[in-house]
Amino acid sequence: MKLHPKFIFIVLLAVALFLGGVVGPASNSFAKAEEEYTFCIVSHGGVIDPFWAVVVRGMKDATKNFPIKATYFGPEVASITELVNLLNSAIAAKPDGIAVTITDPTAVEEPLRRAIKQGIPVIAINVADMRPEEQRIPYMFYIGQNEYLGGVQAGQRILREAKLRGITINRGAVGIQEAGHVGLEARAKGFADALGKAGIKVDKLDITPRPEVGFEILRGYFTRHPETNVLLTVGPQGTLPAVRLIREKGWANKILHGTFDLDPVTLGAIREGITLFAVDQQQYMQGFLPMVYLYLYNKFGLQPGGDILTGPGFVDKTNVEQIAQLIKQGYR
Repeated sequence: MKLHPKFIFIVLLAVALFLGGVVGPASNSFAKAEEEYTFCIVSHGGVIDPFWAVVVRGMKDATKNFPIKATYFGPEVASITELVNLLNSAIAAKPDGIAVTITDPTAVEEPLRRAIKQGIPVIAINVADMRPEEQRIPYMFYIGQNEYLGGVQAGQRILREAKLRGITINRGAVGIQEAGHVGLEARAKGFADALGKAGIKVDKLDITPRPEVGFEILRGYFTRHPETNVLLTVGPQGTLPAVRLIREKGWANKILHGTFDLDPVTLGAIREGITLFAVDQQQYMQGFLPMVYLYLYNKFGLQPGGDILTGPGFVDKTNVEQIAQLIKQGYR
């Protein structure tokens, strides 16, 4: 069962009312109380990444309102090996709960099954185990975006934009900055499936996490396939070279570009008309909500009846300024 965003709002409202009823408007007795639970987030993303800084903000905000300690573990550079090492370190500390990104289910399966067997509650965030149900790691539930659905909706949005503009889509491409990342691959597949239903071929490109390398790969691709007039990137590391190429070539009216996730380059490209939209997953909730639910589970044995979807949503010219303010405040 997937939980509607309205349900998330109700949960947050209930939390606010709970805190208000216990604490009162002028003080926070939790802040004075002895911290009871220790939780951690183990992620494939480093804290210097603006996206993950928002997740960390959500985690830290939760610690201000509940009697918990929380630690964030993330590699400086994307590395499955380092992710597994960090996960093993977190498990060895015997926390009261772990939230983890499952970018490579095979790699994290053994440590996570071991943690669950030891009685450590585990919640998946940001990237779920997308294998068939009988093969999945038995974590409690998932908090994050449905990545495949995000890709499908991105493709549908591109098709609508093309129709509105009277543009015939000849060929599409999707650039992946971290090949093999199951979440990014799911975004790409959803996008390709949506365009494929309309009879449009979509090429998948490994553009690497390095923007300068990605720029050359994209430039080479468009030189070989000049008929291509749709491009999807699946994160800020792909947005940067794509926006640079479109701007330098003057292709804003030729290439329909969409992307995922938010950063200053993406916001600027949307304002400029280079990028049509960004699919947003509201990652603040991916830091805040697992702390809340791990607390509720440890304290009262409570948990939701299914996964909690924080996205997909869309940021475009109609709401970019509102979202920009929230980014400045550290919430998006």
